[in-house]
Amino acid sequence: MLKSCRFSLVKGARSSLKKGSKAQYYPISPPQNAIYNPDRPPVYDLNALPLRTEQNFWDTIQQLSDAVTKAARIRITKETGISRMPLAAASPAFLHPSFFPLDPFHLFFENIVAFLWDLWTTLSSPNESFHLRKDVMEIFGKLVVAAMATLPPSFCGLVRDPHLKRQSQYKIYEWMALLYWYIIPIGIELGFSPALLANYAKLAEIIEFAMTIKPRSHQELSDMHSKIVTFLSEFQTIYIGDDPEKVSRFRLCVFQLIHVPMHIVWYGSIRLGSQATVERTIGHLGRKIRSKKSPFANLASILYESQMVNMLTLYYPQLSHEHTSSHLGLFTNISVRRKERTEGQAFLNQLRAAFMFLQKDFDRKTSVQRWGKLRLHAKTVLNTQLSETRGGKLPSRSHRYFEALAHTADKDPIFGEALSFLKIDPYPDELVIFHPLVDITHPLNACRGRWSQSLQVLPVSKIVDIVGIWNHGDSAYVLRKHPGLDWLNSEERGVESDSEDENN
Repeated sequence: MLKSCRFSLVKGARSSLKKGSKAQYYPISPPQNAIYNPDRPPVYDLNALPLRTEQNFWDTIQQLSDAVTKAARIRITKETGISRMPLAAASPAFLHPSFFPLDPFHLFFENIVAFLWDLWTTLSSPNESFHLRKDVMEIFGKLVVAAMATLPPSFCGLVRDPHLKRQSQYKIYEWMALLYWYIIPIGIELGFSPALLANYAKLAEIIEFAMTIKPRSHQELSDMHSKIVTFLSEFQTIYIGDDPEKVSRFRLCVFQLIHVPMHIVWYGSIRLGSQATVERTIGHLGRKIRSKKSPFANLASILYESQMVNMLTLYYPQLSHEHTSSHLGLFTNISVRRKERTEGQAFLNQLRAAFMFLQKDFDRKTSVQRWGKLRLHAKTVLNTQLSETRGGKLPSRSHRYFEALAHTADKDPIFGEALSFLKIDPYPDELVIFHPLVDITHPLNACRGRWSQSLQVLPVSKIVDIVGIWNHGDSAYVLRKHPGLDWLNSEERGVESDSEDENN
């Protein structure tokens, strides 16, 4: 039996009785285990797995060293999953198995999320309850493409139709977008299998938890471990059932989720194990080496200079190429025409709503300043309906939707479509006039509501960030930007340039 999991001594399982089939899958309790995997325990308790230890590793290395024949070494490798001592063992920091962390971007998005997509579409048969028919996936893909119209461009690049482009090097940020924003909302609206969606929602919650950098208590980690156990148990029920030939669906990448809480104990956020940053750094350094005679000395100089620049930018942020002198706050002043102060005009209705919010007597002739845009952060701009519809040409990707703090701390956040920004003299508050999202519910952890055409008003200072929106019929789903996207550079997020201030 193979033991391919580098963190545990769990034995792999076969999915076939054919000669040469390998035990490389990791179900909790494979069907017909006595026939297909007679040397494997019938059940593994996910709360008490046999874990690898430092002592176990070095004992195995000693056994390999003492083995006098090739056959003996092959037998030891098969029994333990360890074939030789790695070069990394020369490091004073080497500690097995924690020295080799999980890579979240590849594990979560390019492995698990991509595999589930294939499982729903091409690796399952039409008679299985979770299988997604071709016509459904065609609709899904078209909805994803259409949804780009209300996904802010600073979030990521265009997300392509997964039904058509799955085999065309679908990128990490695209899988992230499907996981965080689209599969659950669109799946709800298209009537995906409830069991599939409920199980997938747990996966999204697990990945969200793991990819968010914040302190975690032991209780939170214990609760997350329990959620992972539930997810894996449901995964086996949904995708394997009683068919031993489907054990191949319980791949190692799925099983590795059970080790996520342990990794957070070891490292803090699992994002710190990302190889995307490492690969990017290696690529940048490799392109900078110019000396063929002394490449390593050249590399050392490059590293030294790079770290000196990093230190300087920490002390003096204005030296950073990412630093911007752009003024935070309202900009793009839009004058109010006399005609707009007449009855029936949108501006007059907005002005009346502003006076009601300020609890002042309405005066249509009052002096008013009006703006179309608000810069929240260096590269984040909240547009308004007014700024996006001026000139008759709508932007290809709208970013006029926002999240704001409620008037009192114990209330849920407010989501709205910004219409315009106003300041009424002589009152000091800068105000946002907006259509609110109402009747908000949270099916499967998605945030869903419907748009009200009523006018509401908030101080601009209450606005927290822009959000994306997916509208479908009378429903509107809120799409928050996930901080994990910030660990990808502009190219990796599909953004064409570093100029992401969304001024257009």
